Amino acid sequence: MGPEGNSLYYNLLIYTLGASSLAFLYHLVLYIQRREKLLLHYCIYLFLLSAFLFSRIIMTDSERGSDHLTWRFQFWDELLQLLFYYGYIEFIGRALGIQPTTHRKLFYFWKTLSWTIIAIAFLHIILMSTELIMIRNRYLFRGSRLLLIGVSLIVLLNYAFTKKSIFQRYILTGALIFLVTGILGFASFVYNFRIWNIYALGFTFIGEVADVLLFSAAMGYRLRQTYEEKEKAMKALKEQQELVLKKDIERMEAIVETRYHERNRIARELHDEIGSSLSSIHIFSTVASQPDKMAGMMEKIRDTSGRIMENMSDLVWAINAETDDMQSLLRRIRQFGASLLEAKNIELEVVAGDQLPALQLKTEAKKNILLICKEAINNSAKYSQASRVIIEVGIQDGFLRLVIRDNGQGFTSSANPGNGLINMRKRCEESGGVFLLNTGHNKGTRISCEFPVTTISN
Repeated sequence: MGPEGNSLYYNLLIYTLGASSLAFLYHLVLYIQRREKLLLHYCIYLFLLSAFLFSRIIMTDSERGSDHLTWRFQFWDELLQLLFYYGYIEFIGRALGIQPTTHRKLFYFWKTLSWTIIAIAFLHIILMSTELIMIRNRYLFRGSRLLLIGVSLIVLLNYAFTKKSIFQRYILTGALIFLVTGILGFASFVYNFRIWNIYALGFTFIGEVADVLLFSAAMGYRLRQTYEEKEKAMKALKEQQELVLKKDIERMEAIVETRYHERNRIARELHDEIGSSLSSIHIFSTVASQPDKMAGMMEKIRDTSGRIMENMSDLVWAINAETDDMQSLLRRIRQFGASLLEAKNIELEVVAGDQLPALQLKTEAKKNILLICKEAINNSAKYSQASRVIIEVGIQDGFLRLVIRDNGQGFTSSANPGNGLINMRKRCEESGGVFLLNTGHNKGTRISCEFPVTTISN
């Protein structure tokens, strides 16, 4: 190669080294920011490429010096060339997503290729210290390099016909250009010819620049895709938050409306039940002013005032938010039943299901269930002549099932239902439930109420 060729070759080395170094620094900064392993592998490849090019520059400068210096640097030049090619193979495998789960045969073939490069590098070191150095230069190194590049190209061309993402298409295109220019550069170097007035290193420079540009385009596409996915996720999150907020507002509005209806209902109960009872007490007290009627009226006043106190106690308990759980309801039922049935020597058993502690009751449902149980217990205590009363409460298939049964004498279905049964049925239906009565002469009495959980829970 003449002086002009040497000068062109040297300048091209400098330009190629500059391009690879700048690309290395750029992607190193990008890796520090993103901590992506693919970027790290690309930086390793670019570093090894830059080291190889630097060794070539030193070799070019040393041609005017001793042969010993040229020989020594030639050893590192060829070793670095193998190493940078190994780094490139590893990078391409990761960038294209060649994994044993998706491309089993291709993965093991690609790994075999990379480890073959390492083996050749070790053999290169061994032969460098022997008299076979000339054979190594001519056959081993040059032949193996051409074989590795050719095999890699064939494998990637075969991979090109598989389904790939846009990111992988960028990487594959860059790799194919790099390998094709590598083969052209190798042929130009060995046979000392030009193609379109381009020397061996010129092909390397073209391949490297194309590869860096396409990889940068691929990373740019991935960054844009990541940004778009992030924007889409943020939009979806915002919509979800708005939906949750809307549901929260609707739920709060429903709660406010429920509280409004509950206040109206409580006001009606105070007016209808307690107000009428107080009116009765007023009438009884007026009549009691007559000496001959005092005893009878005082007893009625006592009964009526006791009923008022009991109703007021139930109402206050029902509107207390701390008693909205089923455990509080069952505890109050047990207390009432024990105080009433023990005096009649009637055993009380309350059976509760496993899911009940998690159920929170509405005020109206809580009060209605309590009053149904109280009315049933009262009936058993007064009329049934039973020895045992069992109350079962559980949740099944989205329904709260309440069963109150005794082993008393029962009654015939032809008997007219009293106000107690009528009130129980009414309270059950007010809470969206279904009321069932099963009884018969000497068969005991069984009262069953089924409430949809959605109609009675908060």
